[in-house]
Order: sequence, then structure tokens, then C-alpha cells
Amino acid sequence: MNITNGDRTGAPPLGRRAPADWRHVERYPYSAVAPETVATVERALPLPAFRRHYDQRREGACVGFSSSWMMSVLNRPLYDARWLWSRAKEVDEWPSTNPGDDQGTSVRAAMDVLRDEGHCRLFRGLRQAVSLTDGIAANRWATTVDEVRTCIANGTPVVLGCNWYSNFDRPGDGGWIGKGDLGAVRGGHAICVYRASDSRQAVRLVNSWGTAYPLVWLPYEVLQRLIDEDGEVTLVTDR
Repeated sequence: MNITNGDRTGAPPLGRRAPADWRHVERYPYSAVAPETVATVERALPLPAFRRHYDQRREGACVGFSSSWMMSVLNRPLYDARWLWSRAKEVDEWPSTNPGDDQGTSVRAAMDVLRDEGHCRLFRGLRQAVSLTDGIAANRWATTVDEVRTCIANGTPVVLGCNWYSNFDRPGDGGWIGKGDLGAVRGGHAICVYRASDSRQAVRLVNSWGTAYPLVWLPYEVLQRLIDEDGEVTLVTDR
């Protein structure tokens, strides 16, 4: 299911597509280079104050925004998420996705762009030149909650491409999603993981829906379910 810009009831926009094959995960697993699983994780990576800027509005641009969040956490500048979204659609596997349309793309395609070309900073609202120094040299793919926990413990944010359930549109008390009935899958979404808490048994997510949507907690158990349901979980191993 590939809903891009929300449904007719005004639900928030989505836009992530699951890749047709998973050879990238098999070839480049995080497990091959991961440090030992940490015993306890209670860590939040510092978020730049960009939430009002990272707002995909009604566009199916979540892959560009979540990947740009990851790069901002790593490097600190504000990036042109729409440029990354558009460029990823040029290199992905679907002929129907093109710059200027509202189609989504895969996390894999965004990582291909960051490796091969880099990224564009935004300065005073103006796009700067594409720079390889703002990209990545290598990324890997995680497949378990323990690997995600290890990433955060070692200071590396994660991009999660996953099924987005209707439950996630309405955070509960304390900013939790994924508790109780998850409802129906509304489409595919991509979001950035920047915190892990073993005491809560949850990860913390920053979305690309501006400041209207809060920072939210997602239980570890539900995270693993999302990963198992054709989830893409990537992290930078060299930049």
C-alpha cells in the first residue's frame, strides 16, 4: 500500500514505498559491523531546532524529510528535504515516480543519493550547492530492536521506513503511539528514531509533520513488528 499525501479525511501525509527486493539488506547488514549489544540504553541524541522547517505539509515527501532529519542530527545543518525526495525519485526503481509529482519513494533510494551525490544545505531559505561532504560514505541495514538500541547508544540516529497504522495518527497520553489496537495500515511512512529508553521499552521518534505532531514514544515490541512487516531501518556507518 503506497498512500502518498494522506487520505480524503485529512489524515496526515505519508509517502514511503517498500522496495521490490531486499538484496541491499542481505548484502549490507548492520550485524556484520555492529558493536556488541549494549546492556542498558537510556540515550537521546540532540535534535536541532528544525521541527517547524521539517514539515512535508500535504506532500508525499517523508523519505526526504526523515533522511534529512538523520543528517541534521549527525551534522547539525538544516537540509533541503524536498531536493532529496525529488532526487530519490529519479534514481528509485519505479518509472512512475518523478520530480514534481507527489509520489513517494523508498528509504533505499534516498540513501543511494546521499552516498553518490551528498546533500544540499538550506541557508536563509536558499538551497546551497550539492556537497558530498554533507552526504554519507556508507550505510547499513538493521533488522532488530537490539540493533536499533545499539545504534542510538553509539550516537547514531536511524531512519525507519514502515507501515503506518491509523493508531499512530493520534498520540495518546504522554506522547505514546502503538498502544492498544493499531487499527488499519494507512500506508507507508518514513520517520527518524533519535532516542532509545530501556526503562520505557520504547524508542522516541521525530516526525516530518512540523510542530503540530509531537515527539512520540513507540514500544520496542511494535517497532520489531514494523521491521518484520517490510520495514527499512538504516543508519550511517561512515560519513
